[in-house]
Amino acid sequence: MKPDDIEDLLTRYYEGVTSEAEEKELKRFFMEEEVSEDLLAEKELFLQLAACPEPEIPVGLEERLNDMIDAWDMSEKRALKVKKRTRIIRLQWLGSIAASLLLLFSVGMYLYKPSAPKDTCSTPEEAYMQAQKALVMLSSRLNKGMEEVETVQEATGKIRENVYEQLNRINNTKQ
Repeated sequence: MKPDDIEDLLTRYYEGVTSEAEEKELKRFFMEEEVSEDLLAEKELFLQLAACPEPEIPVGLEERLNDMIDAWDMSEKRALKVKKRTRIIRLQWLGSIAASLLLLFSVGMYLYKPSAPKDTCSTPEEAYMQAQKALVMLSSRLNKGMEEVETVQEATGKIRENVYEQLNRINNTKQ
């Protein structure tokens, strides 16, 4: 057998994907043939494996393992059913609480009817005077705000001129 084939079989053996026939071929190779130095460790391993007797499998082991697996499966299914029931019960409780809150909110909104806004003015002329008064007050406040903005702009302009003047002095002293 070629060394490349043996190395491929060894790789598959260590990955656990070889068949029984391939494993017997590996055992035969390491028992009967001379191997290179890089395969000496594997030869020693296979010699030790060949020296060990095959373990005896107790009678009925497979049946007992299947019974245990079935029992675990049943207990797991029961646990899932219990979890599902408790989840359904919790969802029912949450749904009933949400429905109760919605009902209370609806009744509260029905009982609380805000009153319609009442006119503060009895005649249209009086309403016109009130609106005009409000607009004059708004205009005066806007004008006052604009005056303050102009003052701030003037101060900002003076500061900007001062900064440019100082920067020019610094540039002139460097030259």
